[in-house]
Amino acid sequence: MQINANISFKSRSSLIKDADYLRRTVNREFPVVAFSKAAHEARFEIPKIKSIMDFIIRKGNLLKEYRQDRHFVKSPFTFYKNILYSTTKEKIGACYEQSSLIELALRINGVKNCVKASLADTSGNLLNHCVVYVKTGTDPKKTIIIDPWLQDCGFLPVMMTKYKNEYKKYFKQPAQGEKIVLKAQKPQELTQEQLNYFKEKYPKLIISKKLFVEM
Repeated sequence: MQINANISFKSRSSLIKDADYLRRTVNREFPVVAFSKAAHEARFEIPKIKSIMDFIIRKGNLLKEYRQDRHFVKSPFTFYKNILYSTTKEKIGACYEQSSLIELALRINGVKNCVKASLADTSGNLLNHCVVYVKTGTDPKKTIIIDPWLQDCGFLPVMMTKYKNEYKKYFKQPAQGEKIVLKAQKPQELTQEQLNYFKEKYPKLIISKKLFVEM
């Protein structure tokens, strides 16, 4: 059998590799148990085991308490400290907490054009899911979505297709005729002094190379 030497293979974009590397680093340093995802994936089995169901309910209620407390937090610095406390001490979090950790890690590594966003439909109705997006240029198609809850990342068109098809079972879907869009949340701005605090406390989140530079 003769192999065609002219065959070329398109390697994964270095931008996506950077996003995935950062996502994996954050997951390793903050091993949060996403009880909401676990409960969804095993929803037919968990109710049969009372002890596990009670545990998930208890942790879910605790997460709600942390979120209610954060409504009164005005300082972004305190906000991130609260996120870090609930994820490191209690090991709990869902898409919002995990996306907040990704956003913080990006800012620690000097990536400024990033923000948390909610998935919504074109009418502005929220679909109960949070991600982080990074603009890597003027082309919207080069915007990268990092989804730590679903443990995935990719360019905007690819991820939107996945949300419509592969991942549609995980969150509320838009009404017929509506499309899924990103609704940016207010950025949690930190001073350089505050960023330095997190760098010193969590040095393993510092990535040696500059992120999101297309090779």
